[in-house]
Amino acid sequence: MPDACFFLPVGDGHRLWVETRGNPAGEPVLVLHGGPGSGCSPRLAALYDEARHWLVLPDQRGAGLSEPAGERAANTTAHLIADLETLRQHLGIARWRVTGGSWGATLAIAYAAAHRDAVSDLVLRSVFIPSRARVDAFFGGELPLDGLAADLDHVDPVVARAAALAWWRHELGMAGASAAATADDGALDRLVLKYRLQAHYLRAECFLGEAAFFAACSRLAGVPVSLIHGREDRVCPPYSAEAVHARLPGSRLVWVEGCGHDPFHPAMQAAWRAALLSSD
Repeated sequence: MPDACFFLPVGDGHRLWVETRGNPAGEPVLVLHGGPGSGCSPRLAALYDEARHWLVLPDQRGAGLSEPAGERAANTTAHLIADLETLRQHLGIARWRVTGGSWGATLAIAYAAAHRDAVSDLVLRSVFIPSRARVDAFFGGELPLDGLAADLDHVDPVVARAAALAWWRHELGMAGASAAATADDGALDRLVLKYRLQAHYLRAECFLGEAAFFAACSRLAGVPVSLIHGREDRVCPPYSAEAVHARLPGSRLVWVEGCGHDPFHPAMQAAWRAALLSSD
């Protein structure tokens, strides 16, 4: 089939927005976005070889173009894992390569642990460990997560937009990007929805927690796993990759020097494409 976009009903009033791209006769590759709540950037497809890969890019529940936008009800990691199985079966895919970065890498591991027979291998970037202590370290003392979450839910849109702007600027700064000075109200309202959903996950340790996540890692013996991580990553510090690598039997860890959390940094793109080729 040609490149296609469609809504996939997954229950509980949710519909996933899904895009497929590339070669339908090629290797099926699931692309999991970060966040939680970010949605699939159109730029993500450029990290793959569309002549060799048939890419499946879903926006997770409440994220991106999925509907209802920003919905937190019936939205947990268990729901997302079930949604991915519904999508795989809908597309008639027997096994697929599962890829993702940051939160997408975390979800990839959780999904593979639950449905390992459906996964040929994992290629993961900048893996995130879902623990409240690690989340609090990301925000620091000046931007407490609970305060941001309360402001994002404030009845006054001015307060909610200010919280979204503060979160966005902090995130860009931690990722090593230049923070934009401002954004219009429409863009900020979209960020409010994104960060409300992200706060919903982060305050619940992504409905996994560190112990359950590490247990999922330990169940993946025999599944080829490539981990790619920037040495300068401040969003998901290098010790995250070391801890996950130690608990993923037989995994391969590739360090990218001089690179932080940006998936589009030239060095990270080169390492990512090399990992996709080497795990073929």
